[in-house]
Amino acid sequence: MGEVCLASSSGLKTWLRILAPMVVSIGGLVMLRLLGPDFIDQRTIRELLLPLGDYAPLAYVAFLAVRPLTLLPGQVLTAVGGMMFGTLAATLYSLTGSFLSATLLYFVARKLGTRPMQRLCGSKYPAIAKAARRHDFQFTFLACLNPLCPTDIMLIAGAASGARFWPSVLGVVLGTIPGTFLTAQFGSGLAQGRTVMTAVSAVGMVVSLVLGVIFGRRFYKEVNEASAEAPAPEAEPTRGLPATKVPLTTP
Repeated sequence: MGEVCLASSSGLKTWLRILAPMVVSIGGLVMLRLLGPDFIDQRTIRELLLPLGDYAPLAYVAFLAVRPLTLLPGQVLTAVGGMMFGTLAATLYSLTGSFLSATLLYFVARKLGTRPMQRLCGSKYPAIAKAARRHDFQFTFLACLNPLCPTDIMLIAGAASGARFWPSVLGVVLGTIPGTFLTAQFGSGLAQGRTVMTAVSAVGMVVSLVLGVIFGRRFYKEVNEASAEAPAPEAEPTRGLPATKVPLTTP
């Protein structure tokens, strides 16, 4: 009974670590909208972007491309994009930024090699590397769907292990489509003051997180099984006694 409670407590802490940054960030946007409705308004935001003119989308995409270097959560930036450009445009810009950032991470990882990831992932790195090489598209696709997986780290691990470029990056882009659209819709509805649209998008974001965990369990199971099946070193024969030969066939 105690082990079950400990496992439940550990799972709860894991979920809190995953959801806390997103909940705090999105909650901050909601509170800012409630406290200053004249500030977070799509028309007001567009007026602030007027000095950039036609370069505003390019600046947004460029910032998303280098997002991994800033350590900022992608969902918050997508929500802000929905506030600035609307649902469809923000979704398109965010997916373009995801492609560029994934490309950047992939080639940086190939340049650095496997040593940094071996230090970061520890004993699980061989299993992760094997899964990334065997299922490069599925590997990154499920990593993007599953909030338990740090997407950037998984992409770097796959690239360093020799996973192919196009399947890996395509998995990132396609895996982020559901969450990107819902998050952009959430930001757009928030900026326009559409309560129903905002609430539906928020529920969809939660559902996508839950489905990501369900679909991502296959990946976790494969990695854990591969780690458990790692060959153990053979036992050395006792000093001073001859090794016992085991017959290959029964008499």
